[in-house]
Amino acid sequence: MRKIFRTALFIVLVFSCALLRAQTIKPLKIGDKVPDVYFAKMLNYSKPDGQLSDFKGKAIIIDLWFKECVPCVSSMKHLDSLQNEFANDLQVLPVTWQPKTDIEKFWKTNFDVSGLQLSLAVEDTIVRKLFPASSFPHQIWIDRSGTVAAITDGKNASRENIKKLIGGKAIGLVEKKDEMDASVRYALNPDITIRYEQNKNKVLFYSYFSTFRDELTGMSSSQVDTINKKVRIIANNLTLVNLYDFAYTNNSGETHHYPTRIIRRDHNPVESGLGVKFDSTRLFCYDLIYKGTSTRGFCKYMIADLDRSFKVKSHEELRNIPCYVISANGKGVTFRKPIVEDGSKQVKNVSMKKDVVLIANKQWPWWLERNLNQYEKELILFEMGKEKQINFEVKWNLDNLKQMNKELGKYDLKIQKTKRKRKVIILEDA
Repeated sequence: MRKIFRTALFIVLVFSCALLRAQTIKPLKIGDKVPDVYFAKMLNYSKPDGQLSDFKGKAIIIDLWFKECVPCVSSMKHLDSLQNEFANDLQVLPVTWQPKTDIEKFWKTNFDVSGLQLSLAVEDTIVRKLFPASSFPHQIWIDRSGTVAAITDGKNASRENIKKLIGGKAIGLVEKKDEMDASVRYALNPDITIRYEQNKNKVLFYSYFSTFRDELTGMSSSQVDTINKKVRIIANNLTLVNLYDFAYTNNSGETHHYPTRIIRRDHNPVESGLGVKFDSTRLFCYDLIYKGTSTRGFCKYMIADLDRSFKVKSHEELRNIPCYVISANGKGVTFRKPIVEDGSKQVKNVSMKKDVVLIANKQWPWWLERNLNQYEKELILFEMGKEKQINFEVKWNLDNLKQMNKELGKYDLKIQKTKRKRKVIILEDA
């Protein structure tokens, strides 16, 4: 009798899932009831599959993520701690559309998630349709009655907000609303458009400059239309430093280190935008179209537009900049040996918090250099010659190079404070 019941239940679940897929799935909003979503594949769970009703009576936080998303992965330890603290009243459920085999390996080998016991739903096809998003992590907060209480990013999962969710109180979080139209999000058309498609072959020159636009993604890119012989440069929702750096490097791929990239001698009140905290008043949008077949030379137009808009005069100089250089120490090559042999390319403590262990596994030196310099106030350079891979483990503290060199020496590496010639951008009053 029990076997017949299980078979019948399985048929009902499969039928319900198939019916849900067959219907046009409409996105849910705050205040809507969430259907009993079935997850065909689960990890770290008491059974291979599951459904939301398994957690009936608890508040639920669905965390949409993917393994290449750095903020998604770095927040898992915090979510795991919340799950442990509020285990009786809360279920944190990370959900990804990525293959089960990929996530299983990732969960075993990644520095940030290895050992965490969070239950996961993988190969999802439903949740992303119910709660569409273009930026991640994307969190759906569901109260004990099964109603959507909040839709947010990963920055609001505090103990105070969790207690409100569990207690059925108003959370008061601003709803995360992603722009799902890619043509708008990535500015596939010019920012100001009047019958552009019918008239783009007539455009000889066009440039546009504005303050922050919420519907656009912060990004820069260059495009060449070889048929109509048009070049387009896009730089949306970037800071003053980002804009000038993009213009002067001509998209060269050189390592960016914004604290040492620009010197302000001007009196324009617009801040450079080096703060970590998001501030839309420091962000600007720029769009450029001109006749040509190459992106070479776009900088002369962009620099002139920026100087005119910010009322400054800019130029570039070569200067000796203080920096820290990591390089090979002698002829040893221990740094070629991975920390985790079966792990993927990864970094722990990419933000280089002081006195926290920084681990690089199977990393390209150039990639590591570019990413670390997004966080460190001091310029960090890797001078590894033609080496394509670097692996090391060191407690990061630039105030204690002796200890760092002792640890790096195990990998035939060293770090030294020195100076290197770098191009800097000077801004002066026009």
